[in-house]
Amino acid sequence: MDFIAPEISHFNLAEFMREALREAEQAGQAGELPIGAVVVIDGEIIARGRARHKSLKSQIRHAELNAILDGGERLWSEYKRAILFTTAEPCPLCLGAAVMADIPHIIFALHDKVVYSAQTVETNPYVHRHIKSYQGGVLAEESAAIFARYDPNALEYMQTGVGVPH
Repeated sequence: MDFIAPEISHFNLAEFMREALREAEQAGQAGELPIGAVVVIDGEIIARGRARHKSLKSQIRHAELNAILDGGERLWSEYKRAILFTTAEPCPLCLGAAVMADIPHIIFALHDKVVYSAQTVETNPYVHRHIKSYQGGVLAEESAAIFARYDPNALEYMQTGVGVPH
């Protein structure tokens, strides 16, 4: 269930996903779950985030949440044009954070068979009316390669729904 709104169809999605992948790489190097995210408004990255569960000793310091929290005044005032790029399909926490921040466009690399966020976007009327774009698969192979290097068990779990979650 992927869809993209016309107003962002002209963006080079891979260009911004590469920036999220850089964040994921840095997270993996730091011993964190290798997920990265960036928030873009009008073709400019306004915020970055990476998984920081261990370093901040918090289960909720996900890459997407960290990027959204870093969005500041620009995200507050220009949210209608915001795009969240993330290297993995958002979990329910991060999807909810994007919805509550009124970010209308979510672009991700790896589909996650465990989180059911696409189903939430499709079937929850509150969520669905907030999300104009929900597109996965952008540089998915590159994201999978980063996961394979740093946390192959998490990759297997995301891709198959089988295995031990992190």
